[in-house]
Amino acid sequence: MTVYDPNRKRNARGEQRQQNLLRAAAAVFGRLGYHETTTNAIAMEAGVSPATLYQFFPNKEAIASALASMYAREMAEAERAIDPEGALSFAEAIHALIDVCISFNRTRPEFHTLVVDAPLSAVARKDKQVLGQFFVDFITARLRRNLPTLSRSEAAHHGRVALMIFRGILDELTIAPPGASPRLQQAMRDAILRYLEPVRTQRKAATPRRSRSQKR
Repeated sequence: MTVYDPNRKRNARGEQRQQNLLRAAAAVFGRLGYHETTTNAIAMEAGVSPATLYQFFPNKEAIASALASMYAREMAEAERAIDPEGALSFAEAIHALIDVCISFNRTRPEFHTLVVDAPLSAVARKDKQVLGQFFVDFITARLRRNLPTLSRSEAAHHGRVALMIFRGILDELTIAPPGASPRLQQAMRDAILRYLEPVRTQRKAATPRRSRSQKR
């Protein structure tokens, strides 16, 4: 039996089969969650034998990591495509960012379970970190565009807090019944924007005028 070789170069047919396995894994992870999924279930979903699966991935953890990395990169690309010309207002841009993230997670529910439950590889953890940093950088840039006096470190702090709000409500969104999702999505938009708006609209306090006694 051919065994998994991480350095093995694959032809187009092999690459296609690997992608088919990842699609099958996505379906099973989305349906069963990470912990209940087995390699046998993934192989059955893909219509191949477990032996064939093991030619491409040594275990469930490797499949989860490959899928999480792929999704993290795809989501980062989707975020990168938001308003490249800077035509949107601050509120519109933040709404667009949130909507892209929500839509991505809604159409790929398995992504959240992999990020939360799977023991990801170092590469997958790095891709996840880069994705989160892109969210923070997007908000950092928008804040400083509206308020140039705001330092990059301060703007980045607010971007990280916004990311925490997003992730916290996303956890609830993933388990909410369909009827509750629209309200939670709107709550997420409102919570993030209400947090950021006072930062965006702050102005440098006017320097107090010195009294005559102070001038002497």
